Amino acid sequence: MVKKKDQSSLLSLLKGEFIAHENNQKYVLYILMLVALILINISSSFRAENLLKESISLKKEVSELRLTYITTKSNLMNLYKRSVIEELVKEQGLKSSLVKPKIIEISNE
Repeated sequence: MVKKKDQSSLLSLLKGEFIAHENNQKYVLYILMLVALILINISSSFRAENLLKESISLKKEVSELRLTYITTKSNLMNLYKRSVIEELVKEQGLKSSLVKPKIIEISNE
């Protein structure tokens, strides 16, 4: 008999019949507030999960961009070598001078 009463009270709770009783109507605002807080909690947890996924993807993108930066910087440093510059200007007919440059000094007298 107790199980039947528990089942009927659970069924009435799911149907919402408990609100119709005069004794329980004073708890309606509390129940609505509880439902609102539960919905806010669920939405904030979904938002936090999405932010975590976005953070992970941004960290991956930053690491890829860092590798690209290092590779590009290394290639640029190789272009500044004298031998590479001489090879690039050889097609234009320019050569390295074998004579040291002379410094011209002008005195202000």
